[in-house]
Amino acid sequence: MATCGLDFGTSNSAVALPDGCVLAIDHGAEPRLFRSVLFFPEGTRDHFGGQSAIDEYLSGSEGRFIQSIKSWLPSQSFHATQIRNRSYRLEELVALLLRTLRERAEKAHGQSFDGVTLGRPAVFSEEADADALAETRLRAAAELAGFRDIRFVLEPIAAALAYESSLSRDELVLVADFGAGTSDMTLMRLGPSHRGQPDRRNDVIASSGVRIGGDRFDAEIMRNKLLPYFGAGSSYEIMDKRMPFPAHILGKLLSWHEMSFIRERSTQDLLDRMLFSGDSVPAIEALQDLVLENLGFHLFRAIERAKIDLSNKSETTIVFNEARIAIREKITRIEFERFTAALRQSISDCAENLLSRADVAPARVDAVFLTGGSSQIPSIHQIFADRFGRDRLRTQDAFISVAEGLGRSIGAI
Repeated sequence: MATCGLDFGTSNSAVALPDGCVLAIDHGAEPRLFRSVLFFPEGTRDHFGGQSAIDEYLSGSEGRFIQSIKSWLPSQSFHATQIRNRSYRLEELVALLLRTLRERAEKAHGQSFDGVTLGRPAVFSEEADADALAETRLRAAAELAGFRDIRFVLEPIAAALAYESSLSRDELVLVADFGAGTSDMTLMRLGPSHRGQPDRRNDVIASSGVRIGGDRFDAEIMRNKLLPYFGAGSSYEIMDKRMPFPAHILGKLLSWHEMSFIRERSTQDLLDRMLFSGDSVPAIEALQDLVLENLGFHLFRAIERAKIDLSNKSETTIVFNEARIAIREKITRIEFERFTAALRQSISDCAENLLSRADVAPARVDAVFLTGGSSQIPSIHQIFADRFGRDRLRTQDAFISVAEGLGRSIGAI
C-alpha cells in the first residue's frame, strides 16, 4: 500500500513522498503548494480547488469562495453550510480538498495512494473535547477522500524530521512551526544517530502550541488600521437612541472565513437601517460591497502583502480600491509590532512553558528551527534570538518543511 505525507494547512497544503520529495501539484507561482480554498460557481454543479478556485473567483464568476476551512475543525457550533441549495458538512468540504490533493499527487507520481500520514497541530484547541473533535473530523474527511490507512503526526515533529535531514551531528532542537492558524513547538533529539530508527517517539521530549498564527496577525492589521473604513467608531439611530456600530459585525471582519456570515438577512436588514440613520454612510456602503461582492479575499491579500512588506521595510502602504471601497493607509513596522505584542507574548510564553515542562534550560538547546510563513516576521525571530541567541536560529523553506517531514515520517513514527 503506497502512502504519502499530506500537510493540510489553513492557507496552503502540500504532498510529499517517503523520501521527502514534495510533489508539484498545482499551477501557481510555487507548484508544490496548493492553496486550501474552494470555489463553487453559481449555475453549475462544478467546484474548484487550489489555484483554479482563485482563478475562477478572480475572473468575476458569481459563486461561493471558501477559505481557512481548517480553522473550523475544532468548532462545535459549525456543522454544515448551505451552498447552491445543498447542505455541506464540514467534513465534506475538507474531503473535497483532500481528494483533489490525492488525485493531483497520484497524477504527479504515477501511483495510487491508499494511505496518508496527515499533519495536525500540537493544539487544535485548548479544550480537550474540541481538540478531539477536530482530529475526528479530519480523519473522517480523509476517509471520504478515499484514503484507507490514516495516521497523524504533529506538524512540529514533521518539521523537525525535515530539518534533521541536513544534520551531520546530533542536536537537541526546538522546532517552532508558525502556520496560518496555529503556532506549534516541539523539543526533540535529532541527528545521524537517531535518523532512520523505526520508532522516533522516544526522541520527542515535549510538544505544545497556541491557536495563534498568521491569520491573527492579519486580523490585528484589520482591527487597528482598517475597521474605520467599514464603520468602526460610527453610530446609528434605533428607537430614538444613538447606538454604536455593532461589535459583533466588526468581529466578523477580523476573520476571513467568518465574513460571509454578514450576508445573513438579519444583518443585512440592520445595515440597511444604518444607511438611513448612520453618521458614516460611505463606510456602511463600503461594508456592503466588501461582503456582498465577495471582496474580502482581495482585501486580505492586500493586508498580507503589507505584512510581508514589513518584514523587509520600516513602513508600507495598504492600497485597496474596489467598488465603493477606497483605502490608502500607511502602516509602520513599529505600529505592527505594537498591535501584535500580545500575540507574540503568547508565543513566547508557549516556548518558555515548554522548556519548563521539559526541565530544559535554554542553554542546553543546540538549535532552534523556525518554519512556516509567520516565522519570517522579524519580531517573531527576535523572540527566539533573545532567549537562545541569533547564532542558534535555523531556517529552511518556510512553506514545505512540514510536508517534507510528513513524508520522511512514514515508517518512522
